[in-house]
Amino acid sequence: MKALVWHGEGDIRLDTVDDPTILDPNDAIVRITRSAICGTDLHFIRGTMSGMKEGTILGHEAVGEVTAVGKAVRRFAPGDRVIVSSTMSCGVCWQCRAGHTAQCDVANPNGPQAGTCFFGGPETTGPINGLQAEYARIPWASNTLTRLPDNVSDEQAILLSDIFPTAWFGAQLAGIQRGDTVAVYGAGVVGQLAIASAFRQGASRVFAIDGIETRLVQALDQNADVINFNSEDPVEALQEATQGIGVDAVIDAVGVDAQRPWAGPAAAKGEEQAEQFSQEVAEVAPTTNVQGDN
Repeated sequence: MKALVWHGEGDIRLDTVDDPTILDPNDAIVRITRSAICGTDLHFIRGTMSGMKEGTILGHEAVGEVTAVGKAVRRFAPGDRVIVSSTMSCGVCWQCRAGHTAQCDVANPNGPQAGTCFFGGPETTGPINGLQAEYARIPWASNTLTRLPDNVSDEQAILLSDIFPTAWFGAQLAGIQRGDTVAVYGAGVVGQLAIASAFRQGASRVFAIDGIETRLVQALDQNADVINFNSEDPVEALQEATQGIGVDAVIDAVGVDAQRPWAGPAAAKGEEQAEQFSQEVAEVAPTTNVQGDN
């Protein structure tokens, strides 16, 4: 089959590789019908996250059709349309039963202290071959897969594999209460979905902070208040808009590849913090040479 394979920083190839097979009774094989690229994949390509193993298939967002199941998989059968969750989970350990499936104590072959097990990641996450391929092996399939109804298209469902749950969970972690005012830093795809999640979880007002006008226009379409950090200081703008009170909750929808303002009143402050930012990136990606912005 064809698959997108990581061979090194900046070296990603479309290779012909062996078809996956069932290795464990809890496995399933899924024929991928839709897959997506996440910002996390870009970390591996650019080297801003270390520990990748050469030969790992990339990708952790997919929709597909089950073609085979292990004997312990009782919830699915060949022919089922499914969403593949970006993280693997057994469904029965304490963490899974508490709803913390990304912290499953069982799924990661490196042991319970190794953390999240997700498709197409570094050695610390498994590694488990990813979903940017024609077929994929799905460990712990009974809890990692979700059946799709016929009236939901692949294009609609792909958002539920990773990116929408990420945004929704971010809004939950922010502890949004009905009537709260919320700031979302970063208005990319996750940021847009975080805005939607914040409103649906009860926010009365959501501020979208970004430096790219097209993103801010999309945020406006969701009835968000927009702040361009290249034309005004976002902290001062939030203070002014809330009569000095500030917001009730903040969602960071950017992460390690954050950009600092390159113009406007906030640019000087960003320049002062550039060295600190570079040091923080170096801690999570020690092999990467980062100069200011990334």
